[in-house]
Amino acid sequence: MPWPAVIGTCAAPVSAVGLIAVFLVKDEAVRSENAGGLKSLLYGLSPNVVRENPALYLSFAAFCLFSVAVQVFFPFLIIYLQNFLGIKDYAIVLGVVLILASAASVVSGRFIDRVGKLRFVFPAAGVMLAGLAGMYFVRSGPGVMVAGTVMMSGYMMCSAALGAEIRDCTPPDRVGHFQGIRMIFAVLLPMIIGPAIGAAVIRGSDSTYIELGQVKTVPTPGIFLAAAAVLLLCFIPVLALKKREGRT
Repeated sequence: MPWPAVIGTCAAPVSAVGLIAVFLVKDEAVRSENAGGLKSLLYGLSPNVVRENPALYLSFAAFCLFSVAVQVFFPFLIIYLQNFLGIKDYAIVLGVVLILASAASVVSGRFIDRVGKLRFVFPAAGVMLAGLAGMYFVRSGPGVMVAGTVMMSGYMMCSAALGAEIRDCTPPDRVGHFQGIRMIFAVLLPMIIGPAIGAAVIRGSDSTYIELGQVKTVPTPGIFLAAAAVLLLCFIPVLALKKREGRT
């Protein structure tokens, strides 16, 4: 299929959903702030703001550590499947994993509000940890489909629960001010720290491959164990949040 057709196929449903959302999604009015651009940008970095919103910044920290764990292995995943496991039809494997994991996350979404967002993080992270452990051991396409589905299901469930907690902790009259801070914790820091950890893990690998004329190191299963270790750290801010929740 030509690339324009592929892009059109992907873009059409996204555009359709966006148009439908214009009419179906109802947002509450948010008070406008007439602060300068720089002041708005730096608002969420102020120590006073951090002290005034401890639950929000704990939820940012939890999401940051969770995202770092994902970035430890995710940038190397396709290379790992191709060059370490020798799976050439990795697109089929990943397609099955994403479809099954998405279905699992949709089903589990019903239970997040019922169980409680913070309480839901623990079993969701447990599922992801089990999937990471499975990815460390599996060596075949079917094995990757099973372990990968477990791993990505936990990832999607964790992401939904922690994202909902951030939403609930964000002051409704300051939503815009905190979006940039959220991107720092959810994207910027994880995409710097996570790949650096993954690269450090695979640095001692004896196996290499050639890409664009450059000799590069083949990722090893250790990236999944490193990701699991980082993921465990996200329990620290989550437990702190639960402790604060118990006081209120």
